[in-house]
Amino acid sequence: MSRRPFPNRPHDLRVDCITFDLDDTLWPVMPAIHRAEARFYDWLREHAPEVCARYTPHALVEARSCFMKAAPADEKHDLTRLRRRWLRGIAEESGACPDRVSTEGFEVFWIARNEVDPDPEAAGVLEMLSGHFRLGAISNGNADVFRTPLGRFFDFAIPAAEAGAAKPDPAIFHAAAQRAQVPMETILHIGDDAVCDVLGARKAGMQSAWFNPGTTRWSQPEPQPELTFGRLGQIPVRLGLVTPAPLRP
Repeated sequence: MSRRPFPNRPHDLRVDCITFDLDDTLWPVMPAIHRAEARFYDWLREHAPEVCARYTPHALVEARSCFMKAAPADEKHDLTRLRRRWLRGIAEESGACPDRVSTEGFEVFWIARNEVDPDPEAAGVLEMLSGHFRLGAISNGNADVFRTPLGRFFDFAIPAAEAGAAKPDPAIFHAAAQRAQVPMETILHIGDDAVCDVLGARKAGMQSAWFNPGTTRWSQPEPQPELTFGRLGQIPVRLGLVTPAPLRP
């Protein structure tokens, strides 16, 4: 394990493990979602045309969104289970086969969901970090990092469905610490969501870093995170793994 100085802190912090949020941190999520929804609808045209007769592609996405928003609070952390239940519902009301739509149809969507386009800097950064720290993923979504091009760099992943809670609930961060087998305070969590990632990790006892490529102003009442990155490529520099190039005169 490594101990690395954080230049913007008055004293060094110990980092034994780094965890990452996935969607909109290591890759943009919406292109993958749009691609997955389109591929699923194409599957419906062939295998469950009754659903297509009832729903246009846009109407189907709207129906899914409304269903997810109306789900009970204690079920929102498991997007896979919710989607399967929704698929059964739309199949039943359309006269299609619920079992096939909720299994085969879901698999078509999920495979495409994991065909993400990583940030151009992600692979190089993760490869460098993996030589110094344990790396984990903590995600509220239902992407499987090990099915993506970046999976080879990770030691473990904690999805909300497995933890039984979603960020910013401390339970999901504690589950990650148990999997990492390091003290909570030696984990640095990096993510794009100020509340779910930064404040959630901090309140659970982790160190936190904000991935903020849009240079959004910090608007939370709590102090700013330990670190803020505008690019993934800044992470190794800020952790002391890379010496930044000197400025030209």
